[in-house]
Amino acid sequence: MSGVKQNKGVHTYAVGMTLTAAQYYEIKDSLGDFLRKSDGNYWSRSEHYTVDAFREQGVWLYLSRMDTIYRVKVRIEPCRVLAGGDPMALFQADKKQYHAMVEKVDSLLQPYGLPRSIDRMKISRMDLTCDLTFQESGVVQQYIRTLQKSFVLPHYKRVCFREEDDKAKNAKEANKHSCRQQCKQATFFAYDKTAQLQMIGRLPEWRLGKRVLRLEAELNRGAMKQHLGKQKSNYQFLKQGVKRAGKVIDWYLKRVYKDNTSPHLRYEDAVACIAGQRWKDKTKERAAYLLRKVSDSQSLDAALQKTMEHFGIKRDAADRLLGKLRKAGMNPITLPNSCHTQSIESLLKYF
Repeated sequence: MSGVKQNKGVHTYAVGMTLTAAQYYEIKDSLGDFLRKSDGNYWSRSEHYTVDAFREQGVWLYLSRMDTIYRVKVRIEPCRVLAGGDPMALFQADKKQYHAMVEKVDSLLQPYGLPRSIDRMKISRMDLTCDLTFQESGVVQQYIRTLQKSFVLPHYKRVCFREEDDKAKNAKEANKHSCRQQCKQATFFAYDKTAQLQMIGRLPEWRLGKRVLRLEAELNRGAMKQHLGKQKSNYQFLKQGVKRAGKVIDWYLKRVYKDNTSPHLRYEDAVACIAGQRWKDKTKERAAYLLRKVSDSQSLDAALQKTMEHFGIKRDAADRLLGKLRKAGMNPITLPNSCHTQSIESLLKYF
């Protein structure tokens, strides 16, 4: 697909540290009415607070006590801290900008008792991000649909927005325009960035008419070390994150799409392609059944399980079926027959 623009970088990252009891209560008292309690259990021996009073400056604060362990976490959106003006901008880990960002965040938070600079806190999370900008408005939603139908990775689970979590202005709309799967150490998140900014009223006028598909790998510290290696400082982690953002996103896409780089066809066209293959009749029957189950099921792995049960085949036979589709240039995840586009390229083609 021509005219697809790509932008890579870091969206947000988080740092944190353990506090003494005195430091914890000093910060808690200083923040006062800014604190919003996350845990309403009166008898619990833990307490968790969120401070989003600084979100317009690109900073969120999290304060927690678990028995006698006290912690503070700071989540930072660097481009928002630096007041770049573009809500879709991604941080490129320029050293001069990094130091300017650290200075701004420190000056904002240290009056509330934080004992050290965010530069000296341990980095605990980073969102490696890639934006794909399309000219056609409907393409982004079709890609999100293919991701919603894709393979759920081992040890991961699908996660949706819920109204009671208050993480999205409209949970139903957010779920329609996004797809998220996560494990303890990482989350792979895809969403329509244009729709999200429209929902919260932050879409600039000059961004109207173009749709942005945002792909994010949200890595906790263990996953950061796995994908980025050990680094000497927070800045080095960010620099390496920007450098490897595309490769990490590609790592996820290869696995959720089972390494299939073939285009996504409309369902009826994919069925016709199967009928035209020089395969055994039982192979054609299994392939057509798999395509139908992918369309009906919540994910590719659920469709594979149904296909295995229906035909009494084992996993290696199901994997060979995927291999045949891949070699024939067909993707098991298809587009609806009503889709105005006959086909769309695999997202893997852009990495």
